[in-house]
Amino acid sequence: MRRRPSLLGRLLRVLVVLALTLLAILASAVVFFPFERLAPVLSGWIEAETRIATSIGELDAGFSARGPVLEARGIQLRWPTGEQLALDSLQVSPALSLAWLRGVPTLRAAANAEFGAFDGVVSSERIQGDFTRFDFAALPPAWFGDAGSPLAGAVDAKVAFARLAEQWSGSAQIEGADGSLALPGSPVAIPYEALKANLRLDEVGMLHVESVALSGPMVEAKAHGEVAAGYAGPATGAIAIEADLTRMDPALLPVLAEYGVVLDARGAGRLTISGTPEQIVIR
Repeated sequence: MRRRPSLLGRLLRVLVVLALTLLAILASAVVFFPFERLAPVLSGWIEAETRIATSIGELDAGFSARGPVLEARGIQLRWPTGEQLALDSLQVSPALSLAWLRGVPTLRAAANAEFGAFDGVVSSERIQGDFTRFDFAALPPAWFGDAGSPLAGAVDAKVAFARLAEQWSGSAQIEGADGSLALPGSPVAIPYEALKANLRLDEVGMLHVESVALSGPMVEAKAHGEVAAGYAGPATGAIAIEADLTRMDPALLPVLAEYGVVLDARGAGRLTISGTPEQIVIR
């Protein structure tokens, strides 16, 4: 005798059919909904919330392995102070996170631009992911003050930051090749072939430079130290960094001598970096 399905079995079958039906309806809505009409609305909402003038060239939606995905292309951002930034594309989808239960939307984001790319998880209290081929020198120069970006050349970085009580803390591991480094006030930028750095920002806004290794045709050095919080925010206060140089191009020795730094004939020695990010002192 054929057994009749149990009540639970029949209920599960109904729920599965209902879920597949709703999914089909949602898929049809995604395919046929005129998302391009939402681009001006979304641009206006971003500008109202951030005071950043925003233009979105194209807006589309679809499904992926991560679930529903919203993609914007041809994004232009303009700050009230005049700085401009362009993003080739930005994809966002819901991230699996318990933060949703606390009312904190958490998104998986993938961005591509001329200055680099990002793939990770973002929310109002969390930033975690990977930056690739990121070039600080391609960002608006005004963001770095009169001296401009101290770092030129693409770097990759793995970041993990969280916000607690309005204060961000976390860590970053940075690697780069074929770039240059210029300290504020320095008359020359030092080219490098390899750069590695491990940084950590603590809960009181102090930046711990746990390790920096720089090597290139003109210099080979390692450094560590701290940058305290200042009136302008995290890592804007007093600097206390020590650097050990194992090799320095002789052509740079007179430049360092102007700062009172004396190295041996091979360009080896130790120097200290103090002052503030606005006015660095090398000894």
